[in-house]
Amino acid sequence: MKPSEIRQSFLDFFEQRDHQVVPSAPVVPQGDPTLLFTNAGMNQFKDLLLGNEERDYKRATSSQKCIRAGGKHNDLDEVGKDGRHLTFFEMLGNWSFGDYYKRQAIEWAWEYVLEVLELDVDRLYVTIYHDDDESFGIWTEDIGLAAERVLRLGEDENFWSMGPTGPCGPCTEIHYDLHPERGDFEFVEGYDEERINEIWNLVFMEYDRDEDGNFDPLPLKSVDTGLGLERVSMIMAERDNVFHTNLFTPIFVTLFELLGEDPGQDLDAFYGRDDFQNFAVIADHIRTVTFAICDGAQFSNEGRGYVLRRVLRRAVRYGRNLGLTQPFMHRLASTVVEHYGNSYPELEATGEQAAELIRLEEESFFRNLDRGLELFEDAAEVAESEGRSQLSGEEVFELHATYGFPPDLTEIMAEERDLSIDWEMYERLWEEHRETSRGKDVHADGAGVGDWDTIHEGPADIFVGYDTLQESTQIQKCRHLDGDDYELLLERTPFYAESGGQVGDRGTIAKSGGALSFEVTDTQKTPMGIVHRVRRTEGKPTDDALRGEFKASVDSRHRQKTACNHTATHLLHAALREEVSDSIFQAGSLVAPDRLRFDFRHGSAVSKDELRRLEQRVNERIRQRLPVEIATDVERDTAVEEMGAMAIFGEKYGDKVRVVQIPDESVELCGGTHVENTGAIGVFRITSESSVGAGIRRIEAVTEEEALQTFQQDREVLERVAGLLKSDVSNLEDRLQSVLDERRELERQVDSLSQKLADQGASKMLDDAASVDGVTIIARVLDVGDRDQMLAYADKLRDQLGETEAAILLGARVDEKAALACLLTDTAFETHRIKAGDLINAVAEFVDGRGGGRPTLAQAGGSNPDGLPAAIDAFEDAVREALS
Repeated sequence: MKPSEIRQSFLDFFEQRDHQVVPSAPVVPQGDPTLLFTNAGMNQFKDLLLGNEERDYKRATSSQKCIRAGGKHNDLDEVGKDGRHLTFFEMLGNWSFGDYYKRQAIEWAWEYVLEVLELDVDRLYVTIYHDDDESFGIWTEDIGLAAERVLRLGEDENFWSMGPTGPCGPCTEIHYDLHPERGDFEFVEGYDEERINEIWNLVFMEYDRDEDGNFDPLPLKSVDTGLGLERVSMIMAERDNVFHTNLFTPIFVTLFELLGEDPGQDLDAFYGRDDFQNFAVIADHIRTVTFAICDGAQFSNEGRGYVLRRVLRRAVRYGRNLGLTQPFMHRLASTVVEHYGNSYPELEATGEQAAELIRLEEESFFRNLDRGLELFEDAAEVAESEGRSQLSGEEVFELHATYGFPPDLTEIMAEERDLSIDWEMYERLWEEHRETSRGKDVHADGAGVGDWDTIHEGPADIFVGYDTLQESTQIQKCRHLDGDDYELLLERTPFYAESGGQVGDRGTIAKSGGALSFEVTDTQKTPMGIVHRVRRTEGKPTDDALRGEFKASVDSRHRQKTACNHTATHLLHAALREEVSDSIFQAGSLVAPDRLRFDFRHGSAVSKDELRRLEQRVNERIRQRLPVEIATDVERDTAVEEMGAMAIFGEKYGDKVRVVQIPDESVELCGGTHVENTGAIGVFRITSESSVGAGIRRIEAVTEEEALQTFQQDREVLERVAGLLKSDVSNLEDRLQSVLDERRELERQVDSLSQKLADQGASKMLDDAASVDGVTIIARVLDVGDRDQMLAYADKLRDQLGETEAAILLGARVDEKAALACLLTDTAFETHRIKAGDLINAVAEFVDGRGGGRPTLAQAGGSNPDGLPAAIDAFEDAVREALS
């Protein structure tokens, strides 16, 4: 079974047993501050298990995207060292919320393993919590498993909890013997986990652990199971390493292409390569990063964003081991999206943006990577020359603070040189660094600290651009990128930073008096503050020149056009829910000055009539000049429950929110910029509607002057077409219909003439025919316009030959390629049992082609039309050989 078939078979199995199939939750937890990432299928059911929520089902099943990199469940450092650990994986699960319990859960798991997966019962083993006598009795008495195959283990192995607090309980696990050929063994504590591999964990949720470690009984006894798709895929493929399955093959193939290796190389030989660990780590890490970014995570210097940054940089470093010296992870992200898009359509909806974010993050790290690697090598060589077996804390700190090397990445490199790290010194230096950085995050690094010049101390995230497009301010920090390109942090800024799909503002930052000025090309949010990406246009940015007062001025036209498109996006969203389906919700967007793009969840294409109604409705609201009302600092619950504001999936909101309302039309939580009334948009026009994945549709549109330009362009096209048809635009449709009628008549006449020519030509060919052992041979190169005309000759020859035994080969040059057709009369085939396909392939090699077809009619094409005469000349010998 393929992994996709395993996934579907699991969901089908439990759906047939009255389980609700529930979609995977995002890997970025929604509303649970205790989790960095969704690390188990039960995360989205936490409130159900705690008794805080009720749903209309008591049984559920799903295939959950999971990440275990950071926090209590962290497999980051184990990836690639064995064939079992991953940071991203898919967890197949089934749940009971106060319905069935241990006996039914165990019986169904055993049934699926034996009857659906058809695993060998002699290779299956079970572990249970040390005092769970009930589970032991079910396994040994009801299931009939021998007692020596059931092992009792302690809390570390067979007591499961989602995190340091929350639902938890004893569990029983099903294990599989990967290597029975190694002989008998004793299934006792300390068994060989490389051989006896856990595949399914059945957790019996009974308790709620509080912050003090106390266990309180849950209001409902529930079941939470997890079957690892990757491990089951490994077993079904008869492998002992999860990376040796076709879940990872597409990523490996893309890596082969990036490295210039043969993408079709023998995979068994590849799995045995000395450098395979590098491939495995990269393949695992790109899945983690891609799924996380597509689900709304961002790279940063804190929390999950910092974990993602570490994961990406680890992968980049392993890529360097393979010789990849340019950003490459974004290319692999596209492969992940393509491979998993059908199962998880949200990937296709946001995959393009995710790949771009990954590329930008890679480029940031690559700028410092070479220098960091050089400094590490220098430090390692010094340590070795001095007879030290340890890198100093100062060396590790410098690599982290200045060049963005996470300390765990330095640790890996050090281990490869048999060096350890003075962690005590490193931690002390890092703590001092935190204090001197005035509260900067512990994970700040080269993407946010090392190469910045501090001009003034203080915050750099005060945005005043809702109220003004110009602001007198000062530069807090400056960083030189390359040439005239810099990044600036301002004390206060009117520049809107890219967020919620809306692009960042552009404009200028100039010192009073004109001694120094910059053009702002983009504005981005970062953990440090609002970063302005700029290009120097005048003056030299010395420390003295960067001090003093600057005027920050937003490009008002850029802002206005972007605002038109953002408000139009809200109008389009509302129109979709009114005119197409009230179940439509936003899945992604782009709001730029020249266009807007709106992705939404919908099961079918939007019809032409629906698109027309959408356009009409939005333009009607524009003509009504409706006010766009904005309320700030609104309690989130008030906005959603009382005002009816719509929250966008994947966006993060605080307790206080900003509400954008168009009366009687749209109410959304939104931090973007908008026009004061809808009339400013001018006009709205849809330019395309398409699919971007299963269940995800995309509408692209333009407003204001871009919309007018599309009307002008259409007019120009119509005028050019009218000119070609010697008509005016008002009569163009009638004139075009007349031309099409004339063409159809000419085609009819050409077809009639072709038939007559074929009739005459066939007669001439019959007169010149050769004969081999009583079989008439006709072979000719024809001067025709297409294959249909060539086949018309073949039909005429068949008619005129009647009951004659005959073999015919016709050739023609069509669109600068060779076309061949071989015809056998029925009598020739029935008498001699020769086949047209064999004959045509005997001569197709002369035109660098190959063909096939029915026994009495075969066709071939070839890339070498100059070989047609040789193919015709060889046909008689081909028939003679076939007859013999």
